[in-house]
Amino acid sequence: MATGRTQNAAEDDAAEPGEPPPDIETMRATAHRALALAAPPTATDVTLLIEQLRGQVELMVTEVEPLAAQHAATMTGALATVCVGEGRRKLAAGADIRPLASARLAYARRLARVLFALCDHHRNLSGADS
Repeated sequence: MATGRTQNAAEDDAAEPGEPPPDIETMRATAHRALALAAPPTATDVTLLIEQLRGQVELMVTEVEPLAAQHAATMTGALATVCVGEGRRKLAAGADIRPLASARLAYARRLARVLFALCDHHRNLSGADS
């Protein structure tokens, strides 16, 4: 499963030693795939997509939260903090998703939108070109 981490930790000074930075391009591609679905996907495809999105949202929440705390006195930091909370709420809501295909697809799209926002906040707060 794609975690959304690149293989080269030197790409991001904020990365923990031995831990690669988030692969924003992969995350955006996953989110775009969820939002661009034209035909109803199979249940297996939606499940896989949800698992990928959840893992990537979890990762970005942990990446953006400390950046937002560093910029807490700015509007950018405050907005990122709100987005981190929204990401957590979306993750927590996953347990309550009905098994209906339409409900699961709608949940995947909600995760995709918050993932896009978290990627944007990461870029804005870290100065990374992503």
